[in-house]
Amino acid sequence: MNSSTLISNQSDTSIHPDTENILAALLGGLLVIFTLIGNSLVCISFYLFKELRTVCHYFVISLSAADILVAIVAMPFWCALQVTSNRWMFSKELRTFWNCMDILCGTASIMNLTAVSVDRHAAITDPFSYPNVMTSVRAILMILFVWLYATVVSGLRLASWPTRSSYMHFVSCASFFIPLFVMIVMYTRIYLVARQQVHRLRKGHSYERDVKAAKTIAILIGLFVLCWGPFFAIILCYAYDQSFAVPRSLLNIIKWMEYTSSCLNPIIYSCLNRSYRKAFRKLCQLCRKRRDRTGSSASTSSRYKLGSSFTGSTMDYHSDLDRKRGRNNSLIRDCVRVNDSQI
Repeated sequence: MNSSTLISNQSDTSIHPDTENILAALLGGLLVIFTLIGNSLVCISFYLFKELRTVCHYFVISLSAADILVAIVAMPFWCALQVTSNRWMFSKELRTFWNCMDILCGTASIMNLTAVSVDRHAAITDPFSYPNVMTSVRAILMILFVWLYATVVSGLRLASWPTRSSYMHFVSCASFFIPLFVMIVMYTRIYLVARQQVHRLRKGHSYERDVKAAKTIAILIGLFVLCWGPFFAIILCYAYDQSFAVPRSLLNIIKWMEYTSSCLNPIIYSCLNRSYRKAFRKLCQLCRKRRDRTGSSASTSSRYKLGSSFTGSTMDYHSDLDRKRGRNNSLIRDCVRVNDSQI
């Protein structure tokens, strides 16, 4: 999301960053790099390994795409604001673009998590009819709805609202509280149904996998709320009282907590999800094999060059010996001829 109402817009181009500003910008740059690497690994693993191409992981890939957009579009501008002490130094059009894209990416992230909770609810509460209920086509339609919903919420920022705080109330409800309510209901039902069915059914591998996936996503949602909750609290406080002031250091910490949620998703998958752990290990093994092949081919070519140079030098050495021998033989023949003539 965006905290544009809490950022000053000054035309003074003089910038004097201190050590705290530079350190915050560097940490932001590292966060951008880690977010891109982690979510890119999730997408690459999904593309390379067929066992990850399930309906549930469709929503995970959509979530990773939203996090990659956060790292590419939203975070760099916030890093620039760290250097300028939260003063916007660019054009108004670019600021409007950043505001809308920040809201779009944040809303898409939490709506993708909502879609995952709905998918896991269908898989665990009715596992036998789940393949017929949640097909690939329906999953893709749900993902399209998620992104359309996020686009509408972001685009409505450009509409005319009765008061300045009206959109703040709207975006807080549409992008955080309503999806959070849906997720809490879904995972509460998942927990109750799973606890009942564990006693009735034998523990099958597929069912245990569904329950573990639900626990993984539940932890992900908990961290998401922990990262985003303080930010929406500040937004609501400012909506009710526009004289509400937040210290710059506290605002920076809360904003970085929001962006950190985009970096935590691949870490949670690699630590708690067995399928992704195996995929990441296989991916590391593939990278090692390719590196070893590259190193062996380079060493082979260097050995070939060394052998050819050694052979060439040996041939040159023998040719020099032949020339010297030829010269000595000619000298001996000349000496013999002189002696014969003298005789």
